[in-house]
Amino acid sequence: MWTWSRKELKTNAKAALKRSFWKDLLALIIVGLIGAAVSYCLLQVVNAFSGGKVLEAQEALTKIQNGASEAEVRQVMSESFGPAYSIYSCLNGLISLFFVVPLTIGTYRFFMVSRSGKASFAELFVPLKKFFRVGLIMLWLVIKVCLWSLLLYIPGIIKAFEYSMVPYILAENPSIKRKRAFQISKAMTKGNKWHIFVLGLSFILWIFGTVFTCGLLGIYLAPYMQATFVEAYYKMKAKALADGAFTLDELPNICISDAPVQAEAIAAAQNNFVPAVATAAAAATAVAAANKTEEAAPVVEAAPVATEAAPVEEAPVEEAPVEEAPVEEAPVEEAPVEEAPVEEAPAEEAPAEEAPVEEAPAEEAPVEEAPAEEAPAEEAPAEEAPAEEAPAAE
Repeated sequence: MWTWSRKELKTNAKAALKRSFWKDLLALIIVGLIGAAVSYCLLQVVNAFSGGKVLEAQEALTKIQNGASEAEVRQVMSESFGPAYSIYSCLNGLISLFFVVPLTIGTYRFFMVSRSGKASFAELFVPLKKFFRVGLIMLWLVIKVCLWSLLLYIPGIIKAFEYSMVPYILAENPSIKRKRAFQISKAMTKGNKWHIFVLGLSFILWIFGTVFTCGLLGIYLAPYMQATFVEAYYKMKAKALADGAFTLDELPNICISDAPVQAEAIAAAQNNFVPAVATAAAAATAVAAANKTEEAAPVVEAAPVATEAAPVEEAPVEEAPVEEAPVEEAPVEEAPVEEAPVEEAPAEEAPAEEAPVEEAPAEEAPVEEAPAEEAPAEEAPAEEAPAEEAPAAE
């Protein structure tokens, strides 16, 4: 959803222009001059090889646009429009597609980087490194919009706004795949198409002012519009990133001032995913605690098994004062975990002799040799209170 006002976008755009207005304007002028120069040079070269036929065709088009009669139009078409003009049209289209269009996308990249005030003119030519991929993706965009426009124009207009972020995506990552570029643009503009249209419509008075001032106002309007739509792109990008439509590996941040935008995306992502992570962490902690409990519980029950091997089911844990004196003399909880191997000490190896080693009753008489008359009277009730159990066993 669109959660940012047009006023906010334009305020951010004006702040960015204050840092690098003349540089941004110069970037637009450079790209415009390069495109015009390439087209003019191509026209002159093809016209020279065709003996002036291409220029004649250009003049014929001017006459047709000025309202020439049908007879004049047919005469002009038969005399001027020939193979030379067809060749010029094809070459001009290819150069525009694979050279001028990547340069134009380079201006988007330049304005993205200039948001931090540190853009270099080399950014204009970055999309040219992938000119073939960029050109084909933009050609496919035009074809798709034209095909949708065959359905009473309305679907074509909707698709034009849906794919309007593709040039900005290519500006950030010229190597992105065609399918992903359209998918990400669709995710960004979901629910925002009308707002993008209104944002463009908000410049209508500026456009009229440019016409009335013979283009002078356009010196400010062109960078202003470009910077505003770049701000809108980054707002939609942050929302799509938070929704998981793409990753930063696909669209890496190329601007130093993207930190606030990335922070917004991370905050939104945390709002969505942190509760799940916290739940998973709590579950992991609970599992770990359960494992420790499972490890500790059998150890407490193993002491009676090693000494008597009979009262395993008689709740020795309740009778043994684990929290009292054994904490000072013989740590019942720690020693069995490290040293008392319940499985390794079977009944055949006289476990009665090994268990006293853990509980440190070295001075006492072993359980097998000492009869029940000596142990319960003097020592057993004070330390472990086994006096009641020993008679039961006998």
